[in-house]
Amino acid sequence: MKIDGVILAGGASNRMGAAKAFLPFQGKTLIETVVARAAPQVRTLAINAASEHVDGYRARFAQTVLPDLYKERLGPLCGIITGLTWCEADWLATFPCDTPFLPHDLVAQLARQGADKPVVAKGAQVCGLWPKSCLTRLKKALESGVLRSVLSAVEALDGIATKIEASDHAFFNINTKDDLAEAFRLSVSKD
Repeated sequence: MKIDGVILAGGASNRMGAAKAFLPFQGKTLIETVVARAAPQVRTLAINAASEHVDGYRARFAQTVLPDLYKERLGPLCGIITGLTWCEADWLATFPCDTPFLPHDLVAQLARQGADKPVVAKGAQVCGLWPKSCLTRLKKALESGVLRSVLSAVEALDGIATKIEASDHAFFNINTKDDLAEAFRLSVSKD
């Protein structure tokens, strides 16, 4: 399987009160921690960001930075469609920018499902594997307002939500300052 990947960093970070992707974590920024986990799992890795933040990402990262295809904030599904539009592989792996303990074999576990439809991590749907062939349907459904969430997209495409074998905090998501403090605590344990 040829798999490209995109880190979804298009959110507004409202609950954090600051751009969470650039917060310090484990001697790097939060998104650099995610890049280090995601990059070895895919052929090529890009970062998706809201248009107004693209220059900031481009100044910091060697990865391709993809501005959202839509000006309206449409959530992770917009980032997935942006990534699918960019990717040249048959599959696109998606990773959230605020989940620093992602499994090192996440993409391999998703790919083992052997499906020709989307496969996402159960309970962490932003972590997924999307066939390039679903781009047209996703785009039409988002643009018409039929789909707004990743989970609804997975269901509409007869996708699979699968349990991923990983540490208990593999999908711990950082949205608030309390979450960040908890992630620092978790980072001292082996994952």
